[in-house]
Amino acid sequence: MGQGITLFRQLQALLPWSALDDAVDRFSGDYKVHRATCRSHFLVLLTALLLARQSLRDIEKGLRGRHAYLSHWGVGSLDHNTLSHANRHRPAAVAEAMFTALLKKAQAVAPRHPGRFRGRHYTLDATEIRVSATLYAWARCAPDESGVKLHIFLDHHGPLPCLIEFATLRDSELALARRRTYVPGSVLCFDRGYFDSAWFQRLTDDGVFFVTRLPAYARYDVVAERPRVGNDVLDDQIIRFAGPTTRGRCSRRLRLITSYDAAGDRILQFVTNQMTWTATTICQIYKARWQIELFFKWLKQNLHITHLYGRSENAVRWQIFVALCLYLLLAILRFQNDPDLSLRDLLAALGLYLFDPVPADLARLFNSTST
Repeated sequence: MGQGITLFRQLQALLPWSALDDAVDRFSGDYKVHRATCRSHFLVLLTALLLARQSLRDIEKGLRGRHAYLSHWGVGSLDHNTLSHANRHRPAAVAEAMFTALLKKAQAVAPRHPGRFRGRHYTLDATEIRVSATLYAWARCAPDESGVKLHIFLDHHGPLPCLIEFATLRDSELALARRRTYVPGSVLCFDRGYFDSAWFQRLTDDGVFFVTRLPAYARYDVVAERPRVGNDVLDDQIIRFAGPTTRGRCSRRLRLITSYDAAGDRILQFVTNQMTWTATTICQIYKARWQIELFFKWLKQNLHITHLYGRSENAVRWQIFVALCLYLLLAILRFQNDPDLSLRDLLAALGLYLFDPVPADLARLFNSTST
């Protein structure tokens, strides 16, 4: 590929190592550690995900011939027993700190969402990773059922994932969402699983907008009718909850928009506390919620997070956070080089030329790989 610094080295230069070093000091991550340090472990897992390795033994076998290069770049032992020990004992909070720092870096260069409103637009949802109930007893929610949940806050300026919570299947998604605080003026979009009238009251009082679907069981009174604007808008109404429990928990007037979904040949009802935007804009905000489903699918198919490298909770956290760091790294590269380049093509280019010297003009490399 010509003269230049290896692609692996250029990727390392993009990482905010000071955040990782601060976290290592804060959590004593490298206390009495000489080989498999937190930095080394992060790089090993990052490389394994880039090269689609599916187990610690696969990592050891696949990278054995590159050990001389990796050792020069700060990677210690590749022995699977050493990696397993690091998975259990290096604090995963170190990888979480790297994720937080990378997220700030990605948000600084991300293009703005093409919506008509100012402020941040987020979608809230969760995805499950099922695991063996025998091997992952700490994640067991039933005698024969275990798994973890990723509660993701997807920023549509990118889009970029903001990890809300890492939990087991027995943890309530709504309870975790209610625990968080949100920036006034931001827009939250979520499905009917998060329906809670008391939470709607609190979000409205805090100046946070929300858009969700109205469940069929919800009872309400129509307070006023608004002009219908938009070809697919059937009704635009001001409502107040009238159910025996919802009425006392949310005294605020909300807005109910009824629209026809031609693609699915169905009628949808959206409830929101945003009173000034057009009904079409509200419908578009909920339609954009599908981006988080695509993100979950991409994460599982391309970064293989369903093939876990360890059985402990700490090991699973390490892998998930490093996978999210890799996603953010790909996003940063795309924003800085070619916004039209697909993340899949970008990931393929990184895996293909990871240990090769490449030009500093990465845009040319990525474009040549995708054509």
